[in-house]
Amino acid sequence: MKKFFSKLLVVTTIACAVVLAGCGRKMPEQDGKKQEQESKTQKNEAAYEASIISDYEWQASGDGSLIVCDEDGTFKYYRSAEDLTDSYYEGTYEFYIGEDAVTYVTKTLSDYGITEDELEDLFDRNEEYDESNFVCLVLNNEKCIIGGENQIESPYKTPYYGFCLEEDEKLCLDIANMNTANYALYVAK
Repeated sequence: MKKFFSKLLVVTTIACAVVLAGCGRKMPEQDGKKQEQESKTQKNEAAYEASIISDYEWQASGDGSLIVCDEDGTFKYYRSAEDLTDSYYEGTYEFYIGEDAVTYVTKTLSDYGITEDELEDLFDRNEEYDESNFVCLVLNNEKCIIGGENQIESPYKTPYYGFCLEEDEKLCLDIANMNTANYALYVAK
C-alpha cells in the first residue's frame, strides 16, 4: 500500500508540475534557457536557507492548519490556527533543502520510490521548480494532544516534500504528505 501511495504521490506531483508549467507562461527560447536556469538557481540559492523553516510560522491556505518549527528542532502542528491549546501534534523535526533534500528523499526515504531521475524531470518541467528550492520536512510525531490528552502510543514520522516558492509576493511551502499524498500550500506568517 505504501508503494501505491508513493507512486501516486510522484504521479500527482509530476502532473501538477506539467499543469503549472503551462499556466500563463511562455516557454523560454532555447538559447536563453541555460542562462535563465543559472539565474534562477543563483536567486533561489541566495533566498532559501535551511533556517527558513524556523524563521516563520506556516499556515495552510486550505484548512487553516499551522506548523510552527522552533530553532531547537521541535515543532507543533495545530489543526487550526484559531485554537493553539488543543488538537495539535508535537515532536521534533528535520528539514532539508536543495541537494540535501534530494538525497534525503531519494536515499533515506527510498521506500517511497521517488528517484533522482523523477525529480530531475520535475525540475526540468517548470521554471519555478529547481533543486535549490526543493525541500523535505519530516515531522517526528511524539504526541497528539486532543482534549488535553496524548493520543499517540508510539512515535511516527510524517515526511513532506515539495518546494519553497514565492507566490503573490508571499513565501510558501508547496508540499505533499508522503504518507497520504495529500497536497498543501503553507504560507509564511
